[in-house]
Amino acid sequence: MTQPHYTLSKQDRLKGEIRVKRLFTEGESFLVYPLRVVYIRDEVHETPLQALFSVPKRRFKRANKRNLLKRRMREAYRLHKKELDGVLTGKELTLSVAFTYIANEPLAFQTIEQKMTEALSILQEKSL
Repeated sequence: MTQPHYTLSKQDRLKGEIRVKRLFTEGESFLVYPLRVVYIRDEVHETPLQALFSVPKRRFKRANKRNLLKRRMREAYRLHKKELDGVLTGKELTLSVAFTYIANEPLAFQTIEQKMTEALSILQEKSL
């Protein structure tokens, strides 16, 4: 029995100024505090789900805090993206998603992980 691959490769990350700008101008959004999730159905790519993680400099001036929060969001996403990934592959859909941290204080990984799973389940409902 093979283990599922819990990876976050380079292809899984949303890149490109035009695609990111389109996501934030045309995409739909919802809130799962402390995360703001913006998503858009995209043209078919090699990966069904591409994500972007951001922490505003306005809320966290120090780069080490921003990097810590981005690492926590990426790890929570990496551990729980498999369910949504499977649904999108089955339906042949492609989603581009941006996760923005909106709280004013750094929260524990367990809290971020719980909210990330909520956000991914909402995305799964909305993509159907």
